[in-house]
Amino acid sequence: MSKVSILAFNRGLISPLALARVDFKRTALSAEEMTNWMPRSLGSMMLRPGLGYKGGTRGNAKAVTIPFIFAVDDTARLEMTDGRMRIWVDDALVTRGTVATRITNGTFDTDLTGWTDADEAGATSDWVAPGFMRLYGTGNTAARRRQLVTCANAGARHAVNISVNRGPLKLRIGSTAGGEEYLKEATLYPGEHSLAFTPTGDFYVELFCYTKYAALVDSVTIAPAGIIEVATPWPADALDNLRWDQSGDVVFVACTGYRQRRIERRAVDSWSVVTYQCDDGPFKVANIGPVKMTPSVNSGDGDLTASAPYFRVGHVGALFRLTQGGQSASASLTAEDQWSAPIRITGVDGNRVFAVIITGTFVATVTLQYSVGDPGAWVDAPNGTYTLPTSISYDDTLDNQVIYYRIGIKAGAYTSGTAEVTVSTPSGSQTGICRVNTIASPTVANVSVLTDFGDTTATDDWSESYWSDEAGYPSAGRFFEGRLWWAGRDRIWGSVSDSFSSFDDKVEGDSAPISRSIGSGPVDRIYWMMALDQLILGAGGKVWAVRSSTFEEPITVSNFNMKRCGQGSAAVTGIEVDKNGVYVQCSGAHLYEVAQGEDGKYASDDLAKHVPEIGEPSLVRLAVQERPETRIHCIRSDGTVAILILDKAEEIQCWVPFETDGVVEDIVVEPGAIEDKVTYLVRRAVNGATVRYYERWAMESECRGGTLSKLADSFAQVTIDGGAATGLGHLEGREVVIWVDGKDGGTATVAGGSISGVPYDGAAIVGLGYSAPYKSAKLAAIVPDGASLLCSTRKIMRIGLIARDIHPQGLTYGPDFDVQDDLPMIEDGARVEQSEVRTAYDEPMFSFEGSWDTDCRVCLVAKAPRPVTLLACVMEIA
Repeated sequence: MSKVSILAFNRGLISPLALARVDFKRTALSAEEMTNWMPRSLGSMMLRPGLGYKGGTRGNAKAVTIPFIFAVDDTARLEMTDGRMRIWVDDALVTRGTVATRITNGTFDTDLTGWTDADEAGATSDWVAPGFMRLYGTGNTAARRRQLVTCANAGARHAVNISVNRGPLKLRIGSTAGGEEYLKEATLYPGEHSLAFTPTGDFYVELFCYTKYAALVDSVTIAPAGIIEVATPWPADALDNLRWDQSGDVVFVACTGYRQRRIERRAVDSWSVVTYQCDDGPFKVANIGPVKMTPSVNSGDGDLTASAPYFRVGHVGALFRLTQGGQSASASLTAEDQWSAPIRITGVDGNRVFAVIITGTFVATVTLQYSVGDPGAWVDAPNGTYTLPTSISYDDTLDNQVIYYRIGIKAGAYTSGTAEVTVSTPSGSQTGICRVNTIASPTVANVSVLTDFGDTTATDDWSESYWSDEAGYPSAGRFFEGRLWWAGRDRIWGSVSDSFSSFDDKVEGDSAPISRSIGSGPVDRIYWMMALDQLILGAGGKVWAVRSSTFEEPITVSNFNMKRCGQGSAAVTGIEVDKNGVYVQCSGAHLYEVAQGEDGKYASDDLAKHVPEIGEPSLVRLAVQERPETRIHCIRSDGTVAILILDKAEEIQCWVPFETDGVVEDIVVEPGAIEDKVTYLVRRAVNGATVRYYERWAMESECRGGTLSKLADSFAQVTIDGGAATGLGHLEGREVVIWVDGKDGGTATVAGGSISGVPYDGAAIVGLGYSAPYKSAKLAAIVPDGASLLCSTRKIMRIGLIARDIHPQGLTYGPDFDVQDDLPMIEDGARVEQSEVRTAYDEPMFSFEGSWDTDCRVCLVAKAPRPVTLLACVMEIA
C-alpha cells in the first residue's frame, strides 16, 4: 500500500492527449474534467458561485452590453439591442416617471407654431420641409427659437427627447427666457438626446445656433414615462462589431460599416447617442485626376459642383477640402468684440494690397487690425478705423513680412445696426472645408461650409476625407498617449494631442495628427486596439505594435514605427490584462497573450498549450475579472465559458469550464471593492419561450452555506412562508433548487410564478441547479516517478478529503461518474448531522469502491445548492 495526494486544484484542465506525460510537472495537479469548479491561487477549489437574476433584455432580444465606468463607484451598463440603447444602473433599468407636461408643436410637421422667434441680428430661423426647425447663425450672432412650456408637474423630474438631424446647436432650459436654471447650456450634435431636468414651475426651452451653416432639428418632445430608450444606428447583426473606449462621460464607438458615434452622459438619467464629428479631417492625398470642384458659396450652405460625374450616395457626410487662389474673410457684425477670420498677407509691392469692404446700416466704429507672424497679438492698423460704409484698397507697405489682418468692432465701439465686412486679396491661397449633406446628382452635392472658401471659382486642388459611407469607417478605436486613435482596413489615425475630434494637418510639431498606412501584407481589417506600453493593433493577418523609435518616448508624426508582434487575430475584441494583452488567434479557437519581453519588444504566445481543445468550437467574447483574482472569461460559440485563472507570480495558468442550463451570449465586468461584478447574458428556455437574462455571479463569500447561500443559477431571493413563495415568474415551469435559512430545501417546480411544499420557512435562494464534475489525472502522474505505473494494474483502496464550508452531502465520489457514493454518514460512532454545513472537514480516510485497472481515477461531483470547498485529496493505492 502507498499513499498519494492531490494537494492543490489550481492547475485546471489538461488535454486528454497529455495525460500520459507523467514527466510533465503540472500533470499531477491537473484534471481531465473540472467543470463548474472555481480554483484559487492558494490551491483550493470551490463549487463555483451561482448566477443571480437581474432582468431581461429588451423584448428578450440579442444584446451586447457596453460597460460605462466613470469611477469604481460610478458605473452603468449600456444595453445595445436592435437600434435601441437602455441603461442599467445598480442592476435596475433607468426609468422616467409620468408627467402631464407637453411641448407645443414639438415635431414641426408643418410650421414653427408655438416657438417664439428670438433671432439675433443677421441670424435667421424658419421651418423647412419635410418637418425641421432650421437655424442659421452668422458666426457672431445666433438664430434662436424658444418656447415657454406650461409645467403640469412642478418639482417632478422631466426630460426632453431631442432629435437633431444636422448640427451642432445648443440647448438651454430655464425659468427665464434664455436662462439655464434647469439645464445648463448643452451642445447637441446630430443624433438622439434624452436629457433630464427638474423644473419648479413653467420653463423655457431654447434652441440656438451660431454657425453660418444650418442646424436642423427634427423634434423636441417631453419624454414619455417608463424605461429610457435612446435610438442607435446599429442593427442586431452589427452588434458583435461594436468597439469602444471611454473618456470621462463620453464613450466613443466604432463599428464596421457605420460612422463613429459618441455616447454621452450628462446625468444618471440624461443620455445621448450622437455622430462623432470631425470638421477638419482626416483627408486623403490631394486630387490628381482631371475633376475640378466649384463651390457656389464662400460660407453657409450651398452646392459643390464637380466638373465630371463624381458624387455617390455614400458621399453624404464626407468632408471635401478645396484650396483656391486668393483669400477672403467676411462677417456680419451686430455687437461689440466681433471679428472676421484673418487673411495672410506676404510678398512685396502690389502683392500686399488687399480690399476692405464695409456695407450695411450701422452706428459703430469698425477697426482693421493686424498681427505679425501668427494670428493672436492684434494691433490696430494705421488709418484702419471706419464709421461709414467703405470700399478701399489697403496697402501696408511692409514688404517681405508675414502679416495677418482681420476686421471687426472693438469692445465699446458698437451702438446699433449691422456692418457687413470683408477683407480679401487675390494673392496667396485659402483652404476651405465643407461637409456633404445630400447628393443632388452625380455632379452636384449640397454642402455646409465649415471653414470659409476663398472664392467661388473652380479648383483642381481638392481632397476628400478618409471617412464616409463611400470610403468606409474605422473598425476600432482606442485612447493612447493623449490621442484618440482610430483604425480600419490598412490604416491608422491619431487625433491632435488632447483634441479628440480634431485631425487638422495644419497643426505642427509633436501634437500634430497622425495618418499612416500599415503598408505591409494584405489589406487587413483591424479588429481591435489595445493601449499597453505600446499601442497594439489586432488584424486578421498579423498583430502590430505601434511605437516610437526610442523606448518610452511618445509617438509623433516623426517618431512612428509599426512592428509585427504576433499571429493574426480573429474578429473578437482583445482585452488588456495587467500589462499584457490577450486576444483570440485567427483560428478562432486559441487564446494568445501578447507580452513585452526584456528587450522592450512585444511577442505573442499560446495560453492553452497544455489544453489546446479548450477554445473549441470557437471563442466569441472575452472579458477580464481582476478581483478576487485575475480571471479571463472566454465565451465559446456553444454557449459555455472557458475561464482562465492567471497568476504570473505563482506560475498558475488554470483553465476551467463553466456550464449552465442555457447559452451564455455576452459578459460585462464592472469594478468592485472586494470582487468585481461579473454579469453574464444567458439565453434560456423558460415555459416554452426563449428568454435572455442578465445574471450576476454571486460573491464567493455568499456561497459558503450561510443563511442565504447563493449556489443556484438565475436565482432570486424570496421568503418561504408556509412552505410557499412567490416572485419566481422568470423561471416559470422550471424545476428549481432551494436553499432556505441555512438548509437545503430540496427541489420544486415553479407554477404561476410560485413554489410550494418547501419543508422549511425563512429567507431563501431559489434558482436552477447545476453540478460540478471533477476527474483527476492518471495515477501515474500523481505518484512521484510514476512512469513505472503506466500500463500496470492498480486499485484505489481508500481516499481522504480535506475541505472547508462543506455540506454533509455536498460531494459524492467514485471511480467514475456512474458509480458515486455519498460522504460517510457515521463518524466517531455517531450519525453526522445532515443539515449542518461544516466549517472544516478533516476526517480519517474511508473506503473507495474502485477496481483493479490500468487507469484508476478519482471522480468527484458537487451539486448546487450544497456548498463545498476542497483543499486536498489523499488516496491509498495498492
